Amino acid sequence: MQRRRFLAGLAAVSGLSVILPKSAHAETVLRIASVTGPQHHHNVALRSYAEHVAQEDKNLSLKVLDGAQLGGERDYIEGMILGSIELAQVSTGPIAAFIPEFDLFSLPYLFRDNAQFNKVLTGPVGAYFFQLLEARGIKGLCWFDNGYRDVFNSKRPIREPADLKGLKIRTLESPLMIDTLNAMGASALPMAYGGVYTAIQQGVLDGAENAPGNVLNDKFFEITKYYSETHHFRPPGVFGISMKVWGRLTPEDQKVLQEQARTLQPYEFELTQKVSQDAIDQLKAKGMLVNAADLAAFRKAVEPVYKKFTDKFGTKLLDQVKAA
Repeated sequence: MQRRRFLAGLAAVSGLSVILPKSAHAETVLRIASVTGPQHHHNVALRSYAEHVAQEDKNLSLKVLDGAQLGGERDYIEGMILGSIELAQVSTGPIAAFIPEFDLFSLPYLFRDNAQFNKVLTGPVGAYFFQLLEARGIKGLCWFDNGYRDVFNSKRPIREPADLKGLKIRTLESPLMIDTLNAMGASALPMAYGGVYTAIQQGVLDGAENAPGNVLNDKFFEITKYYSETHHFRPPGVFGISMKVWGRLTPEDQKVLQEQARTLQPYEFELTQKVSQDAIDQLKAKGMLVNAADLAAFRKAVEPVYKKFTDKFGTKLLDQVKAA
């Protein structure tokens, strides 16, 4: 200890740099990128994760950079592959541009209920997709539930496919999701999430499709009036870390990140269910008109989208989901 202090003091006086023993190494700061606003429940969950990691590992400090501070979700995916973004929470739709099999999760009306959703992601299907991610340079730490996505717009309520005709509706940057919205009757426009509010405000878009928590937390009720429960998508999210960053961490750091992620997943799943219902109630209180939709009519309209997927990837993955 005396020698270490002597060397540090000598460096301060002489301007020399001294490499101290590893036990004195600086805290590792890792950023978590997220496109949603600070109050969104995803970021509530991520900040809780960061706090638990800090309690278990004094060498790690996780900083949640929400509100698209580091760009859009495609930027996050590319950044994790390159190692320029450490961690991020991203939707599966944009991942399909890098790993085409992820289009499975963009299929409309894929999940029957919460039980099937949980079983698919915590079972062999979920493990297979994390293997695909890791081979591409991203380690999946856990899944997120984004909830059901619905259509909201400034023009009219959407009860059946004909009601979407002529409406410009934003969706994720996924060809399959674009095909789905078009099959539902809309004119689908892909766009990074950070620009959607302004695009609707300026009339570039008539509306978008998203989960109720996003509509509430990002204040889309200020510029749209109609929220229609089409329930057409339920794509999960991925919370992942760059493999290049992962490889630079100590085994102890890796263990803490992984163990805390196992706790984060069920916490976030449960939080999403609660927040989704609360958000619908609050959107009504904010003046949005919420209506049910003819789900059978929409399921019929999107059948051609399934054929495009199975023609490309076969039926094995889809059959595994249906059997869960």
